[in-house]
Amino acid sequence: MSVDPHDKGLIAQLRAPWASMLAESPRAVKAFWVASILILIALALADVVVHHHAHFEIDGTPGFYSLYGLGACVLMVVVSKFVVSPPLKRKDTYYND
Repeated sequence: MSVDPHDKGLIAQLRAPWASMLAESPRAVKAFWVASILILIALALADVVVHHHAHFEIDGTPGFYSLYGLGACVLMVVVSKFVVSPPLKRKDTYYND
């Protein structure tokens, strides 16, 4: 499995950092993914078992903090893409214009 360097799609960009490692050691990449998924499942199950001391009704529901973290991450990506990125992508001759 190789990554086409001319393909600029989202999947190709996500796979690019793994391409050299996958070619060199596919067992290590598979072990990493399996271990990561098992850890995520264990954490999700632990969230159901652990008693939360909720201050509000919503933060006592199982999975609330996972969804809250995901929402915060998505919000940070959107803000950085649409608010922070435009000033950083100015032309090099910005001050000469």
